[in-house]
Amino acid sequence: MRPKYNLGYLVLGISSLLFALTPSAYAVTPASVNQDAGVAWSSIVENPFDGKIVYDKHFSDDFAFVTSWSKQGINATYTEYWSEVVGYRRVWKTRSVRRDDHYVDERYSDREAITEKRSRSRSPKSLLFSYQGKIYTYNSGAVDPELSAILANFPAGSTTIRAIWNNDQTSDFPIGSGTVDAWKTIFKTDPPPPRFGN
Repeated sequence: MRPKYNLGYLVLGISSLLFALTPSAYAVTPASVNQDAGVAWSSIVENPFDGKIVYDKHFSDDFAFVTSWSKQGINATYTEYWSEVVGYRRVWKTRSVRRDDHYVDERYSDREAITEKRSRSRSPKSLLFSYQGKIYTYNSGAVDPELSAILANFPAGSTTIRAIWNNDQTSDFPIGSGTVDAWKTIFKTDPPPPRFGN
């Protein structure tokens, strides 16, 4: 006798699996450059795919937060860097030791760690902007007219944006004054053409 299956549960299970395997439609796209890219930082450049764009980075020895800004979209990548011990090797060293009222050089063996650089990158699910006491959110895709207008009118100087990660934790990152100044040009909204007649 054939086992009976509940079609409703089967469809629900398959839908849940597909949802789990499909990336969220609302997520910030990773930046197309990394912190070592040979691009002009905090200056407007022309990109054949994005038009006018500005790249920004904030980094230390153990992380880099890279963003790119254009009307077609805001991209961001956070990369962590660390060193990991993968083994040990025997090395010979020299030390000075006192013998018979004078110092002599003595060779000795020691164990030295072998490390390899590691990195891990991720992008936030959304970015938050604080402007005149209000919070604005960017998720994905082209920058909408409201956010474009806000970015184009940001006060001069550096600012801070907030990244929200997939686990809903947050991180705040500075954006340089040169990048903020470039927003005025990149996100400027052209006035509509004059209308003639009725």
